[in-house]
Amino acid sequence: MANYELQPEEVVLYEGAVTCKVYKGNFLMTLTSQKLVFEKEKGLFKKERELVDIIPLESVKFYNDAAQIKQKGSEVEVQTVEKNLTIVFSGMLEARKFTGKIVDAVTGTTLAKRSSNKIKDAFTLVDDTLGLDTRGTIKGVLEQGVKGTILNGIGKKR
Repeated sequence: MANYELQPEEVVLYEGAVTCKVYKGNFLMTLTSQKLVFEKEKGLFKKERELVDIIPLESVKFYNDAAQIKQKGSEVEVQTVEKNLTIVFSGMLEARKFTGKIVDAVTGTTLAKRSSNKIKDAFTLVDDTLGLDTRGTIKGVLEQGVKGTILNGIGKKR
């Protein structure tokens, strides 16, 4: 990155060549832990980078605790407070890699943590709605088996 200077606590998460429908043309895009940086190469013989735009990651919109970053094939749509960006990658795998990194950076968690939190929230919702102890039931099934849980459960109710 020639024109953009990284902050001391900032790290590069992704770099790649992309096209963007908002800025029209080919760009070098850099995703850092805090910003999304677009640069354009200038010059025929001596290549120089010209800074086009810097988008802070805290400007990405959220809806129902989900970052508004959507991937469709090789395109990724990022909704920010200022504008909606459609970034086109060379392939679907590159787009998926970028999407995972930007969602991790925006939310401050990894995919495994977000999945774990969804499962915990689902168990809590079932427990609150039906008045059950879902975690205790699953633990009982794993420890005693299905037959033991049914027999012990029937024995306790009488």
